[in-house]
Amino acid sequence: MPERRFEDLRWPADRPVVDIDELVVEEGERLVLFGPNGSGKTTALRLMAGTIGGDRPDGVAYLPQRPYLFRGTARSNLELGLDDGERGRASQLATEFGVSDRLDGTARSLSGGERMRIALARTLASDAGVVLLDEPLAPLDHRDREQTATTIAAALHGRSAVIVSHDRSSAAILGDSLAVLVDGRIRQRGPIAEVLATPIDDVVAEVVGISNVLSGVAISGDGALVEVEWQGRTIVAAGSQTSRERVKVLFGGEAVAVHRERLDGASPRNVIEGTISDIRTVGRLLEVIVDCGVPVAALITPGSFETLDLHQGSQVFLSVKAVAMTAVSVGGAQ
Repeated sequence: MPERRFEDLRWPADRPVVDIDELVVEEGERLVLFGPNGSGKTTALRLMAGTIGGDRPDGVAYLPQRPYLFRGTARSNLELGLDDGERGRASQLATEFGVSDRLDGTARSLSGGERMRIALARTLASDAGVVLLDEPLAPLDHRDREQTATTIAAALHGRSAVIVSHDRSSAAILGDSLAVLVDGRIRQRGPIAEVLATPIDDVVAEVVGISNVLSGVAISGDGALVEVEWQGRTIVAAGSQTSRERVKVLFGGEAVAVHRERLDGASPRNVIEGTISDIRTVGRLLEVIVDCGVPVAALITPGSFETLDLHQGSQVFLSVKAVAMTAVSVGGAQ
C-alpha cells in the first residue's frame, strides 16, 4: 500500500500531551516511536489507532500494551475477527511464538507473556495495511525477548508498522527507522543507525544514549562469536546466529577506540576505516562521528583528541573488540 498519513495527532485538546501535526509512515517502513516514560508514545499510538480522539481508521491493526483476551479458549481469542487465510497465518505465528500447545486451554490460564504472544499472533496475522504495536515485548522474560522480537520483525518484513519501544536493542531489531518523542513532539526522526549515532542535540542524546547499529548478514560462528558480512568486510561480534541470517550489530560509542594509523596485528578483531564528519562535546567527553558508509560514533577524552590531532575530515581507523559488539537477529535470511 502507499504511504499512510496520520494527521492532527493531539490529545487532549486543551493541554495536549501529544502535539504532532502529521506523521507519515512510508510503504514498508517499520517506524519505532522511542522516548522516556511520559513522552506521549502510547497516546500517539492510540490516536493513530482511533481508540481516542476519533473514529477508528480503516486498514489498521492495533495491539495495546495490555491486550485484552475474552472468555473462552486461547484459540478462540487467537482467531477472533480473522478470516480463513488470516487464521492460518495466526496458527503458524502461534507456533513460532511457542504458544501452540496452549491454544486449547482457557485464556484465563495463560501467563502475561503467553497472553501477549497470542495477541501478537492475531494482530500480525491481519491483512491490515498498517500494524500498530505498543511495547510488544514488555511482559516477556528477558530470555524470550530477542527470539520474540526476531519473529515479530520477520512477520513485519515488507509491511508498514509503528512500534512503541523504550529499549534500544528491541528498537534496533523491530524497526528500520526511529522517531524520538520528547514532551509529546517528535524531536528527531531518521534511520535507526543515524539517530542512535548522531543525536541532533543533548536532549535526544540523553534519551537514546550514544550507540551504533550496523546491518549485515551472519556468515559463520562458533556459538559464542559470529562473523558478520557488513559492507563487503567481515566483523566479529558476540552472538550465536546461523549462516545467512540477517542481523544487526550493536555497540556503544564508549567501546570504540580511534587511531590515526591502521592497526596491523592488533588484538581487536574489528577495524573500520572512515572519515571524521562531525565532532561534538558530550559532558566531559568528545563524540567523534566517523563516516564509514554509515555514521559510527566514538566517545574519547579531550586529551586523546589532542594527542591524535583530530579534526573534521581526518581519516581514522576505529577498533572495537568483538566482545563489545552484540549481534541480534532481525528475522529472515539473505
